[in-house]
Amino acid sequence: MSNIIFYPYIPITFLYIVIFVSLFITFINYKLKSNSAFLKFLFMLIIILSLANPVIMSENRESLPDTVAVILDLSPSQNINDRKKNALEVYENLKNQLGKINNLEVRYKTINGEKGTNIFNPLSALIGDIPDNRLAGAIIITDGQIQDVPEINALNFPAPINFLITGNKNEYDRRLIIEESPRFGIVGEEVTIKLRVEDINADVPNALVTINMNDKDKQSRSIPIGESVNITLPLERAGITSLNIEVEEGKNELTLKNNQIVISINAIRERLKVMLVSGEPNMGLRNWRNLLNSDPSVDLIHFTILRPPNKQDLTPVGELSLIPFPSRELFQLNLNSFDLIIFDQYHLRGILPQYYLKNIVEYVVNGGALLDTAGPAYAGPYSLSLSPLQSILPTEPTGEIVVKEFVPKITNYGLRHPVTANLQEINGDKIENNWGSWFRMVEGLAVDGDVLLEGPENRPLLVLNRIGQGRVAQILSDQSWVWTRSDSNKGPQADLLRRLVHWLMKEPDLEENELSAKFENNTLIIRKNSLIPDLNSVKIISPSNETDLIDLEDIGSGQQIAKIPEPEPGIWKLSSGNSNISVIIGNYNSAEFNDVRATDKSIALLAESTLGSIKWINTERNTSLKINHIEKNKITNNNKNIKLYKNEQFFVQSMDQIPLAPWYLALILSIVLLFLSWYRESR
Repeated sequence: MSNIIFYPYIPITFLYIVIFVSLFITFINYKLKSNSAFLKFLFMLIIILSLANPVIMSENRESLPDTVAVILDLSPSQNINDRKKNALEVYENLKNQLGKINNLEVRYKTINGEKGTNIFNPLSALIGDIPDNRLAGAIIITDGQIQDVPEINALNFPAPINFLITGNKNEYDRRLIIEESPRFGIVGEEVTIKLRVEDINADVPNALVTINMNDKDKQSRSIPIGESVNITLPLERAGITSLNIEVEEGKNELTLKNNQIVISINAIRERLKVMLVSGEPNMGLRNWRNLLNSDPSVDLIHFTILRPPNKQDLTPVGELSLIPFPSRELFQLNLNSFDLIIFDQYHLRGILPQYYLKNIVEYVVNGGALLDTAGPAYAGPYSLSLSPLQSILPTEPTGEIVVKEFVPKITNYGLRHPVTANLQEINGDKIENNWGSWFRMVEGLAVDGDVLLEGPENRPLLVLNRIGQGRVAQILSDQSWVWTRSDSNKGPQADLLRRLVHWLMKEPDLEENELSAKFENNTLIIRKNSLIPDLNSVKIISPSNETDLIDLEDIGSGQQIAKIPEPEPGIWKLSSGNSNISVIIGNYNSAEFNDVRATDKSIALLAESTLGSIKWINTERNTSLKINHIEKNKITNNNKNIKLYKNEQFFVQSMDQIPLAPWYLALILSIVLLFLSWYRESR
C-alpha cells in the first residue's frame, strides 16, 4: 500500500507563510497582467513543493490472522443420552469449516469437568496472549450446565461468544439436593440435614428417600417433592459417619447419579467422662491420673476408698476429713452419664451394695465400658469375681498370686489385635522383646474374650471381651507402672493403656476386623484389620455398578491391604464379612450433577451482549451450521448463525520512500522557469 507523506524542511508555520506570500505575489501578477505570471506561479509552486518535501511511502504489509477459541465440553453430564456423540460430531464439523476460512487461527481446548464444568476460566487462559483487536470470537460446545458463568459487567471478552447446546429443550430429571449438612457432630447427639427433592415432571406428591448410615442402619422416609425437609439422625460412634442418601427413581430420568448423595460427618466426643475408683492407694494410681488428665477432652472423676464404712476406731466424727463415698449418685442416678468406668485394684469392702454392681453389669450390656486392673485382692475372698460382675469379667481367679520376675509377652492373637500390634519391634520373623520386667500378677483362667498379653507359663495377663453392646477389659496385674520407673524397665505403658481406653470407647481405628479405605496419590487403598490371616477377598462395587473381588495382601501386625490404581470417580462400595463401607473418589457431590438438564438460561445474556448466538444441535442438524466471518459493523443480533469478527489487522514488514520533488529536478525546473520568465518579460 502506498501513501503520500510530507516531511517539510522548515517549520510548518513558515511554510504556510511562504504559501501565502506566493499566492499574494501570483495575485498581483495577474492584476498587473504580467506576461510571465503563469511561469512565475509555476516557479513558486516548485519552491513550495521543494520545501514541503513530499514523499511516496510504500508499505509491504502482512496480514495478521484473527483468532477464534473453540471449547469442547466433555464433562460427565455430557455422557447422558447422545450428548457426547452429538458434541463430537459438531466438533469435527467445525474443524472442517473453520479450516476453510482464510486468515483465521483456531485454538481448541477440551474440558473434562470432573470437578464441575468451568468454561470461562480456561477460555481466558486460552486467548490470554491475543490482543483484543485480533479476537474473532469463541465457539463453545456444551450442554449449558456451566459453573463459572461470569456477570455481564465482569465479562472481558470483546468478541462474539457462540454456544452450541447439546441435549434437548425441556428435559425432565429428578434430583436430590442437600441444602444444609454439618461437617462435624458430637457423639451421642443428633445432627440435622436439610434436603429437597426436585422433580417438575412428577405425577405423585411425595418421593421415598432412603438413608443408609455407615452402610448398616437403613431407614426410609416419604417426603414432599419440592419442599425442604429437615432429617435428624443420631451420631452413635466416634470417627467418620458416612450417610448415603438416595431418592427413588422418578419418571423420565436423565441420570440416577443426582438421585444419590454421600455425606461424611466427623463425629467427635465433646467430653469423655471417666470414673476411676481406686480400692486403695497404690503405685500405679499416679500413672492412671497422669494418663487421663493429659487428655483435655477427658473429664475425670476419681475416688480412692480410704475408709470403709465398717472401720471402727476412736477418731471423733467431727475430726474426720474424709467424705462418704457417693455410691448412690455414681452407680444409680448418674451411672449412664459415664463413658468409661475403671476399677483400679478395687475389691469388695462393703462400699458398693450388690444391686449397684448389678447396675454396672446392665450399664456394660447396654453399651458402657469397664476396665478392671486387678491387684492381689482379686485372688482373695473379696474378689470382684464373687460379685454380680462375674457375669461380665473375662477371667476367673484360681486363688493363686504369682510373685516372680517376668516380661509380659504378646500372644499370637495380640500380634494382630490393634490394641497391642506394633508395640514390639519385629526384625524379620523374630520379635525383639526389649520390655522391662513385672514382678507380680494374679493367676486366672480366661473364660471368655481374647487374650492379648501373657505372663509366666502362658498365664493370661490382658484380656478383652465384648458383652452385649459394651466392652470389658481386664489386666491381671498391678505392675504396669513399673515400666515408667527406671531406664532398665522401660515399656510402652502409656501407649498400651491409651489404646486400651480407645478400644473400650469403640474408636474405629482400633476395631479388630475393621474395613477402611482412602484415596491418595491417585490410588484407592483398602485396609482391613484382621485377627485371622484368612486373606478373604473384599467385594467391591464400582461407580458404574460393576461387581468384582479383590485379594488382600497381609503386611503383618494384623493388617491386610489392597490397592486399586486410578479408580473410576464416584462412589465405591466395599464389603468383607460384616463390614461394609463406602468411599468417594473425586468430587462426586459436585455441582456437575446438581442439575443435568440441558439449558441456555445462564448463558443467554452473555450471547446477546457479545452479539453471539445460541444454537441447539442434534445429529440431524449438524450439517446446517453456518459461520459468518464478517466485519464488526455488519454483525447484528438478528443473525442466528455462528458469528466471528473480521478484524483485518496487519503488520508492516518493510517500507520504501520515494521523494516526489528531488533537489536536482527542482533546481533544473527552477532555472528553466526563471529563464523563460526573463525571456517573456524581455519581449
